[in-house]
Amino acid sequence: MRKIQHRMKRAALAAAFGGLMAAAVLPSASYADTLRPDVAKPLNDAQTLYRAHKYKDALGKIAQAAAVPNKTPYETYMVEEMRGAAAMAAGDALTAAQAYETLLNSGQLKGEDEQRTTAALAGIYFQEKNYAKAIAVAQRYLKAGGGDPDMRTLLVQSYYLSNDCANVVTLLKAGVDAQVKGGRVPDESQLQLLGTCSQRVSDSATYRGALEKLVAFHPKQSYWDDLFAAIRSKPGYSSRLDIDAYRLRRATGALSSPDDYMEMTQLAIVANSTAEAKQVIDQGFASGVLGHDAGADREKRLQALAAKRAAAPADPANPVAPIDAGLNLVYAGKATDGLAMMGAAIAKGGLDHPDEAQLHLGVAYYVAGQKAKAVQAFHAVKGTDGSADLARLWVLAASK
Repeated sequence: MRKIQHRMKRAALAAAFGGLMAAAVLPSASYADTLRPDVAKPLNDAQTLYRAHKYKDALGKIAQAAAVPNKTPYETYMVEEMRGAAAMAAGDALTAAQAYETLLNSGQLKGEDEQRTTAALAGIYFQEKNYAKAIAVAQRYLKAGGGDPDMRTLLVQSYYLSNDCANVVTLLKAGVDAQVKGGRVPDESQLQLLGTCSQRVSDSATYRGALEKLVAFHPKQSYWDDLFAAIRSKPGYSSRLDIDAYRLRRATGALSSPDDYMEMTQLAIVANSTAEAKQVIDQGFASGVLGHDAGADREKRLQALAAKRAAAPADPANPVAPIDAGLNLVYAGKATDGLAMMGAAIAKGGLDHPDEAQLHLGVAYYVAGQKAKAVQAFHAVKGTDGSADLARLWVLAASK
């Protein structure tokens, strides 16, 4: 979260200071044409002092010009523009904000000048931690058609620092969705912030969506762990799918701890996927994760059990469901037979858990290296028990 705040603070400061030098260095020739001498003279002196980095002295000269009575609107405009630039350079944010407020309310600013001044004012308020005013000014900028993405970033961060996570979610979700639709990679820090705030406002769907985009575009084990936890906590989730969550983790390289390998091996054995169980436990030993800690003896016993179960012939007295048997054949390297068995079972119908079977067909195609067919199978999964959530993640994995 610190990274997010740092990035957005830099964005706000860039908006605050961008273009201010151009506003301060005004052509003196125009003074003689458009300003009365008693206004033009102190402003010219202020410009000279500004160039010499004597900003407080420049502010004094600007105050002299401001004190001239009966100024025209243009004279007031010039005075306040110079005052804002000099005050910013002097570190006097309050005076700068007052100057830019006056400019914006004068009606003299148009187009890019109005947008630049609005952005500068929003940046000042953000820097001064006046988030309510920063929000109001940034909204004014965006509603007027301003296109600087730093202003949207400043607005999001102002909402966040005001503990208004509802508006953060609204803004960020729309922006992230537009980026993905446009084929662009969403910023990791924005997705992190979207996830944090959607959790705070109990928007579980948006939270899972943010995590899905994090694992898709910025994959890390911590994101996968959070996403699996979110799926498992979803109302209606079926614990039968725990093995499928582990399968996805393994496919994406997210198995890392001894507990991961041990639990997945045990779940695979229970699911009658004995060839898979042996592969998982063997992988744990080959990677060096297993066999070296205090549980090495237990891990070796489980490895021996997995090998025994994988080598055991089918037991006619305890037949395995065709979907499970077919998937086990695929893991055993007999993809043609296994896929045919699974396809026939699904075509026949009458399955207790058809979406789970369709999910397992997609996994089988993926394991067999037929990713296009795997994606097609995953897209057919519509279950509300967590199977569709996992299928959507499998599509991401299969599309890489």
